[in-house]
Amino acid sequence: MEQAAPSPRTFIAPLSLVNLDAARERFGEQKVNLLIELTHTGDALADAVIEEIAALGPEASRKLNLGIKQGLKTVDNPPPAVSAFLEAAERIPDWVNPQSLKRGCEAYLFIGNIWIIFSLGPGSLTHTYSSPSIASVLVRTGNLTKMAMRRLAETGSWNIESVLPDGLSVGANGYVHNLQVRLLHARVRHTLLKQGWNRHATGMPINQVEMARTWLDFTYVPFSALQKFGITFSREELADLYHLWQYIAYLLGIDERLYRQMLDQQHAQEILALIDSTMEGANEDSKVLTQAMLEAVSTFLRPVLNLPAPITFDLVSALTRHLHGAQLADQLGIKRTWVSKTMPLITLANRLQRAWTRRSPAARQRSIARTVQIFHHNLALTGQTTYQRDADNLITSQLPQAVDPLATT
Repeated sequence: MEQAAPSPRTFIAPLSLVNLDAARERFGEQKVNLLIELTHTGDALADAVIEEIAALGPEASRKLNLGIKQGLKTVDNPPPAVSAFLEAAERIPDWVNPQSLKRGCEAYLFIGNIWIIFSLGPGSLTHTYSSPSIASVLVRTGNLTKMAMRRLAETGSWNIESVLPDGLSVGANGYVHNLQVRLLHARVRHTLLKQGWNRHATGMPINQVEMARTWLDFTYVPFSALQKFGITFSREELADLYHLWQYIAYLLGIDERLYRQMLDQQHAQEILALIDSTMEGANEDSKVLTQAMLEAVSTFLRPVLNLPAPITFDLVSALTRHLHGAQLADQLGIKRTWVSKTMPLITLANRLQRAWTRRSPAARQRSIARTVQIFHHNLALTGQTTYQRDADNLITSQLPQAVDPLATT
């Protein structure tokens, strides 16, 4: 995956990077230079595939999709970029430990379905949307706010398929979904650059720094958030969780120089602190996306929790404020609510429940099996996801948009 790159000193920081002198003093010249370089870097293998398909047309796209689902060996005379992309994806890195992947899946599923949802929406997506550059790209894709419920379900589908046992094996759903998401990112980059994206202002669209930050939104951010609510992890569980998510990062085309050094919460916290310290604060796009997401999470959880709509929304808002702190919550317009006073009780209940379940391996396995069953049932989406539909139409010049197959026009 690694490719030779010019010295970081040849890269000029985009205008969106701030506080660089302070970052150099705190984190060191080398890490800041790498950060600057990676704001100008996309995903060479995936980007080359999009360029190749644009030149060769539907037949190249057909071969790519066949190779993703059934393996490179099933593709006759694959074009060079398609072949290189699939070859790299199917090559399992030497550092991958299958047993650690398996344990990482179990540790993730042991979280439980409700708290996985809380960690995905109030935890992961709130932090993702707080990045103005990421929020701007998302808003450019059109109907994110109107389709927040659908996009939440699609994110959940990708997330769960990625962590199900053996889900990342070549041709399995998690493997396929991750490569489709990766190609979606590449096509968005290709389209925005064709439309005159200002790289001087913000660097490459969906650049390596933004991809790594989003990856941290599904690792460090939710792992930290969950522990605030009594969903604790042992050191061994966190090591396996990070091992699992490092392999996901590999499939998503994230630069090894970023994710391979993040082996635990401490290392991940340092990288996220570097990224966040050089990023501008949340903007209006961030606020709009967050509010739509909170409404979607509340709608999704209302029948599960069996609570009135206003109380469900207040609960989701209170959880989000507790996870991210008052400063970011205020920037994103997250309401203050009386439900915040119940957070200590929720945390205590989770600690007691988790401690009891840990004492019995059988109870732990039942909890994992229940989570798998619930997500298989609840995340059975009608129609294709945005990234699945996009994979079938990689030659289009339009930005991808979420679609509700049940909506009437």
